[in-house]
Amino acid sequence: MIAKHLILHETPFWSWSLFANQSYLGRVQLTLRRECHGSLADLTEPEWSDLRASLLDLEALIRHLFQPDRFNYVQLGNVWPQVHVHAIPRYATSRNWNDITFTDARWGDSPLPEPASAIGEVELVRLVAAMKDALNKAG
Repeated sequence: MIAKHLILHETPFWSWSLFANQSYLGRVQLTLRRECHGSLADLTEPEWSDLRASLLDLEALIRHLFQPDRFNYVQLGNVWPQVHVHAIPRYATSRNWNDITFTDARWGDSPLPEPASAIGEVELVRLVAAMKDALNKAG
């Protein structure tokens, strides 16, 4: 369930993709590249290590671009069993990107259920491009 045009980055073990519902600006899904329908407990040591490195790099990217106040992480697998982790930036105040205002309507509470997305497909593709550009500049 990864839309190829939303892929931001790949590591040896994880694929980063922009989550289609951007009710939380910069929300990314990290998907284990090997088939695994279990849970995080089924990860190998190298997969765990790569996940941690990915989270550190992703947080640095999102902080640089959007200055979130906090990060939430969720691994459920109820809709899609492949092991994946949702990285959800959280914002105490509204953020603006590309003349669009993003408000974290659930700040101070669980991110789920998620509100409707603040952007459509065209803006989603632009956001992917902006995030990829920032990743490339970061090295």
